[in-house]
Amino acid sequence: MQFGGFYFLSRKWASDEQYLTDKIRYFTTATEPHKLLIFPEGTDYDTKTKARSDRYADKEGLRRLEYVLHPRTTGFIHCVQELRKGTVPALYDMTLGYPKTLPHRGEMDILTGTFPEEIHVHIKRYNMSDIPAEKPEIDSWLRELWYDKEKRLENFYKEGKFPEEDETKPYFPSSADSFRIPIFLIWNSGLFLIFYLVLVSPVTRSYLLFSNVLLFVLSTLGHIEDIDRKFENIDTQTETQTTSESTTS
Repeated sequence: MQFGGFYFLSRKWASDEQYLTDKIRYFTTATEPHKLLIFPEGTDYDTKTKARSDRYADKEGLRRLEYVLHPRTTGFIHCVQELRKGTVPALYDMTLGYPKTLPHRGEMDILTGTFPEEIHVHIKRYNMSDIPAEKPEIDSWLRELWYDKEKRLENFYKEGKFPEEDETKPYFPSSADSFRIPIFLIWNSGLFLIFYLVLVSPVTRSYLLFSNVLLFVLSTLGHIEDIDRKFENIDTQTETQTTSESTTS
């Protein structure tokens, strides 16, 4: 997750605001193509988070939602305002529907092979220029988007599909059941092999020690992009200083 560019938030806006700003500014100035995936709800949907979302709705004077959790708008608003400063052209709203088996939280689903047989994805594109610029307007825009999402999912679980779906397009069935036993065997064989090598191999123990020290250092200094940016800043300062000296000479 560290090397994948995941954002690890403390859920305290006083510290998360600058953290998000640094991360987004890095990617908006990066030369490589990039995408930022945001879950405004901030967590998975289950009975506990649903009750928490209902309490939040009651406190804020919002209507309760049944198919989605209320979004927490602070982080989303900040991301939108920072992304505008770069070259991000659009925001894609994605809604997932599961007409048969719903996904659950827990590793037992992997062991028992309890996977959704079908996943339907509804995608709608919004140009960044079509999204409001000010915080209150972005807040209202996101909440209306979530109300639309609620209606879309309510209709989906009645009809078993999104209205825009084209039934003539090919359907790709899940192959999870076919690979359940091989995946289980490969995964657990790998775990047992690692434990065995830790017990008998000094090289393995040294490698694991090195990896953990490296991850600790990266967590202390920041993500890979933070370290990369520090070196870029040093190079830029060196080039500027060299140019100034040449001009003076």
